[in-house]
Amino acid sequence: MEPSPPDTTKPGTTIVTRRFKEALVIMDDHSWLGELVANSLNSAGVDFTQVSSNVLMRQSWSRFHDSPFMIVHWENKLRSGGAIIEEILEIDRRYDAADKIIIVTTNPIHEDVVFFSELGIRRVIRARSRAQEIEISSEELKKHVHEILNPALKPTIDGLWRKIIVALDMLPADPPAGILAKIEQSIGKLNDSSAPPTARYLEALAAIEVKRGNAAEASKMLHNAIQINPNYFRSWNALINLMRQQGNHKGAYALMQKMQLQNRNSVKRLISMGEEQLALNDLDKAETYFQSALDKDAWSGRALNGLGEVKFWQNELGESRLLLAKSPIAYQFAAKLNNKGIELVTAGTYEAALEHYSKAQYILPQQEKGPQLLYNIALCYAKWGRLNMAEEFLVLAVIKEPNYKKAIRLLEQIRARTKTPVSVTSKAAA
Repeated sequence: MEPSPPDTTKPGTTIVTRRFKEALVIMDDHSWLGELVANSLNSAGVDFTQVSSNVLMRQSWSRFHDSPFMIVHWENKLRSGGAIIEEILEIDRRYDAADKIIIVTTNPIHEDVVFFSELGIRRVIRARSRAQEIEISSEELKKHVHEILNPALKPTIDGLWRKIIVALDMLPADPPAGILAKIEQSIGKLNDSSAPPTARYLEALAAIEVKRGNAAEASKMLHNAIQINPNYFRSWNALINLMRQQGNHKGAYALMQKMQLQNRNSVKRLISMGEEQLALNDLDKAETYFQSALDKDAWSGRALNGLGEVKFWQNELGESRLLLAKSPIAYQFAAKLNNKGIELVTAGTYEAALEHYSKAQYILPQQEKGPQLLYNIALCYAKWGRLNMAEEFLVLAVIKEPNYKKAIRLLEQIRARTKTPVSVTSKAAA
């Protein structure tokens, strides 16, 4: 009668499944800037679709990821370009933002330049509204489009490095030693052994050492990479992630504070800072960071989940429920709540577990009240000896998922003990 592990792999809903062949323009602007982009693409003979910046990117990704390239207006009114690209990279770590995303910006500042570097963006067009400058921007845009649609037959060194970075980011938690050795060999081929090691080289090797379980060696490499090139922000983020994995929440938070001084517009980092404060049990600070993230991006699922979690632990269940109702990834918090309930049941604190599950049922959106949650509530009642209540929740679980074998098995065990003659199917039909 052990509970199943929580489901954390629930796929997002897709709205269209046909192949998306058009370029995607994410832009709220329909004035001269919109005309510049439209005229340039028409001149290049490229079909495109323009959508507003608050498009449901996660729900539409199964379609959009086939687009040959994207043009993103950095200063969108509804949702910033940075927030959109952060979500794309969160949805699909394979996506080559460096090659396939073209940023159009009208007034970039130093923080924007830092943000481009953090995101790995290298195609940036600074547009101006004067007629002569519009023409220059148009030619620059068409040049980027041509490079994307007509890639060089021989990959560049930067292109090879991007492939290695994607391969490193896509490694599973415990990859085969042969795969690590192969990637390490490829890294070595790209490194100029006659020159001092670069930050990019050290960061890539550190990623290999992390996967091998050599955290101390990886940490040393990352510190060296930051000293060699403080502006190679991938090293900073890798060191932060390593500290978080090791449970060094204070250290990770301190590094994020340093990065925040250089770029205050990263929604992803604000959320991560809030998550570290949650780990440090400082709900007030966590709330501040999650709210700041939502102020910058009202559509951020992670920020909605984070603030919803804060409100849950503050026992402000109504607010938590409203926040999670807006989140496209509320299922991730549902899994977290389920894990907490399992911990309480395992510890034998059944009354506390049931109170926890009751609150979880109240705040979670209807689609997240799945059969597994019902099963775990039933399991709690069963271990507490309240078999009639356990039976009720198991029946509900089986109604939701008729092939839920663990629920059916536990229900049969309980009915054998209580000698209940009613079958699962007849009770469900009733």
